[in-house]
Amino acid sequence: MRPSRLILPLLLLLPAFPVPPEAGRIPDIATIEVDATGPVHFSHYRHLEKLGNNCKQCHNQLYNIRSAENPRVTMKEMAAGQSCGACHNSRRAFTVTSNCYRCHPTREVAFAVPDIGDVVFSHQVHLSMFGCGDCHPGLYRAGGDNPRVSMEQMEQGLSCGACHDGAAAFGVAGDCAACHAM
Repeated sequence: MRPSRLILPLLLLLPAFPVPPEAGRIPDIATIEVDATGPVHFSHYRHLEKLGNNCKQCHNQLYNIRSAENPRVTMKEMAAGQSCGACHNSRRAFTVTSNCYRCHPTREVAFAVPDIGDVVFSHQVHLSMFGCGDCHPGLYRAGGDNPRVSMEQMEQGLSCGACHDGAAAFGVAGDCAACHAM
C-alpha cells in the first residue's frame, strides 16, 4: 500500500482519539515520585479533557508550570484542600482520602520465608474487600519497611493476624498453604 493511501484512513481515526490542542506542547504523563508508595502517574490529557482544555485552572494557581518548583505536599495537606485536594474533595472529583489505588500504584508484595514457603500478599484481592485506610498506616507503613513478624506474633493479632484471626477472616494458624507457597 502506498503511503498516500494510508493517510485517509488515519485521518478518519483521529476523531476517535481526541487530543487537546495543548498536546503538542506538553507531555501527557507527569510522574510524581512518592517514596512510600512508588510513583504517581498524572495524565495531563485526561484532566484537560475533563476540565475543557483549561490549563489555567491548575497552572499557575495550584501548580507551577515548572514541576521542579512545586513543593512536596502530604496527603494530610491534600485532604485539607492543597494540591490535588483542591478538586479531589468528593465534590468535584473523587476524594484523596480514600481509594488510594486510583492514583498510587499497588503491587503484589512478596515475602521470602525460608523453610516454609514464600508468601505473596495480593493488594488486588484485599482491595476488593477493604479500603487502604483499613491497613495503612495502622497495621503497615506503605513502602515495605515494616518489621518482620513471626507466626506467633500474628496469632496474637499483629500484622496479618489483626484480621486473619479465624473470625473476621481465616486464621493464620492452621492451613499454611493458604498463604505460603509450599
